[in-house]
Amino acid sequence: MASKLRTKVKVFQIAYKTFYHEMSDWSSEYIKTTNRKDALRIFASRHNIKPSRNKSPQNWRWWNGEWYMSFRFIREIKQKPQVCPCCKGTGAILVGEG
Repeated sequence: MASKLRTKVKVFQIAYKTFYHEMSDWSSEYIKTTNRKDALRIFASRHNIKPSRNKSPQNWRWWNGEWYMSFRFIREIKQKPQVCPCCKGTGAILVGEG
């Protein structure tokens, strides 16, 4: 019997800058996939970017309503997620303790 090799799933951070009139801000999305190419493909499909027209991600620009977006970078995240020190990962925060 042949055993299937498991491919390691990686997390990629894709950052982009958002502009609205005089305001601007940084945003990022985290995508789990096996390689950088698939992460860019998933990101492009989520934001209706046509990669065939703009080959390099550095040239990606798109609109979301009134917001104008511009691609900045992609990088692999190597850190393990950290547990929140307040709730210890449960999501429940005690209020008025004391």
